[in-house]
Amino acid sequence: MPSFKKQERLHGRTLFANLFAKGKSFHVSPYKITWLFTDLNTLGEDPVQVAFIVPKRNFKKASDRNRIRRRMKEAYRLHKTTFRSGYINSGKKLVFALYYSAREEKYYPEIESKIIVTLQQLEKETRKIDPAQTTSP
Repeated sequence: MPSFKKQERLHGRTLFANLFAKGKSFHVSPYKITWLFTDLNTLGEDPVQVAFIVPKRNFKKASDRNRIRRRMKEAYRLHKTTFRSGYINSGKKLVFALYYSAREEKYYPEIESKIIVTLQQLEKETRKIDPAQTTSP
């Protein structure tokens, strides 16, 4: 059963700063994805780290932002295994942020289907940079 551990969450001011300063981005409605390859510093570090961002500008109530973030995390948790398999032994770390850009709240089935499309697109984008980085299962 897949889980979403603390090591998989993107954290740290310098990582976020590098991600948004040097990272590449693309848009798959309702998400904007910003991603970056970095060096894998320690052996215990996870090779794929992700952040889920829901802006206060679009959703004033924290309960609404948290609900959307929980739905995004759950969809990612269930579909990450095939996505992550190509990055496990690569020697680099992929960090990315999923920014929820829609102004209305979506139900879980729609969020889940868009997360799947987003992960597939992210895999294609990262293959353009380094074709040896990912392998299809």
